[in-house]
Amino acid sequence: MDAFCASLLQVFRDNLHNDRVSVPLLKSLNQMLSNGCFDIYTQEKNHPFALDILELCKEETRRSKNVQKLRSGTDVLCGLVQFPGEIRKKVLFQLLLLLCHTFPIIRKSTASSAYEMLLTYDDVVDPEILDDVLAVLSDTTWDGDLPGVREQRNQLCDLMKVPKPKLVSKVSQS
Repeated sequence: MDAFCASLLQVFRDNLHNDRVSVPLLKSLNQMLSNGCFDIYTQEKNHPFALDILELCKEETRRSKNVQKLRSGTDVLCGLVQFPGEIRKKVLFQLLLLLCHTFPIIRKSTASSAYEMLLTYDDVVDPEILDDVLAVLSDTTWDGDLPGVREQRNQLCDLMKVPKPKLVSKVSQS
């Protein structure tokens, strides 16, 4: 299994930002995560394989305008939440970032994927707040205006005890 994972990571690294390879790879990773192919690694906190996949997934989707790639990346992030440890907080942070993405379709699909993920993996958030988190995810109009969406996202950050992403303003060149 270690050799397979090393090969998978190498293919990912070698084809970063090559949509012809990376999009199908993300879809395959999602299927493998969903079907428990990496369950052997979920027993260990912060397993290096999961951390590597997270970093590669972040790099692959950073500044991407490819909706299919972004949605596939979101699905992989949702699958990575099954790994215990600090990686879970990092994955949740990335998902919460995507809830305020520029594209409304990405915000909406991320909320839907996160909702399903929380129902699938019941140990991700405290059971006492699960209903509140699910309510925010399902009741918010994620394809609405960004200031309103950002407010709801920040509420989720508070509920799940994940640091709020900071708004970075674009610097104009003079």
